[in-house]
Order: sequence, then structure tokens, then C-alpha cells
Amino acid sequence: MAEIIDISASLPDCRVYPGDPVPRLKKVLFADKDGCNLTELSMCTHNGTHVDAPLHFIDGAAGADEIPLDKCIGECVVTENDDAEKAAETCTRIIIKNGDITARQAEHIAGRVDLIGTDGLSFGARTDEQEAVHKILLSAGVVLLEGLVLDNVKCGRYKLIALPLKLKGSDGSPVRAVLLNE
Repeated sequence: MAEIIDISASLPDCRVYPGDPVPRLKKVLFADKDGCNLTELSMCTHNGTHVDAPLHFIDGAAGADEIPLDKCIGECVVTENDDAEKAAETCTRIIIKNGDITARQAEHIAGRVDLIGTDGLSFGARTDEQEAVHKILLSAGVVLLEGLVLDNVKCGRYKLIALPLKLKGSDGSPVRAVLLNE
């Protein structure tokens, strides 16, 4: 059986992009007095591990409910360095550990990959090219998977499963992302 490696951030105690709402869990019913437990969740669609839909940076573009699920499942390469261009030569799903990409790198891989992931809170944040990187990749139909937890993940090939919620018309969606080490 394959080893399952959960690479998702825990909610509500995840890192939060500066200025975004902080996720909250609030108990609204209690089993001892109400017959069941019920929790209310409040968060933005970009808290924790999430995907960006094209609508996040492009008005009128596809929402999270329109992300092709086949792009979110399949073989991936986890790379420790920022060499997304080299990884794109051998795989259409790339996860960058401890790295980011520039607009130039985004232009090079756009159209060559289906998905790119990072343990950073957002692509382009470290390179001061956040808007450019997002627009280049999202315009090319690349799924952006952000906020991963890769501390204990070794570089190599895995099977990725990272399905967004079917949030109609949303600019992003929370994801439970796992790697299968077969």
C-alpha cells in the first residue's frame, strides 16, 4: 500500500497571508445539551492550503468550480530548489519546496505544466512579482496550489491529490492535499 503524506495546513491555526481574514472555528451546538456537536467555519478561500482560480487575478475568468480536476490529480515532482523550468521538462505537476518563481520562469513554464505548488503563501511574493506571476500562469490554465506543508517531504516523484471544493464563482478554494509515495 502507498504511503500517504498529508501536505495540507491545519485550520484554523495556519499561516495567513498579510491582510487576509484569520480562519475561525466556533462551536454552535454541543452534544451534551443539543444532541450533536456543530461547528461554524469562517475563513477566506485563500487561507491554509488552497488553489487560486483564474478569477483571483483575471476578471470574468473561471472560478474554483471550473478548475479541471484532472490537473489536480497525478504524477508530480517535488523539487527543493527554484528550478521549476527543469522540472517542467519531465512532469506537468511541480511542487517547489522552499522556493518561488519569477515572471520570467512563469512565462517559460506556462502552457507546459498543469499545476505548480509551493509551501509559500503565494507565488511571486518573494520575487516582488506576485501579480505578474499569477496572471501569466492563471491565463495559461495552470492551477496554483499554495500554502503547502512540505517540511518532512523529500524531493522526488509522487502522486498528488489536491482537489478544490466546488465553490461556484469563487476566486479560490481550500484543498486537502496529499502525496502518495508508491
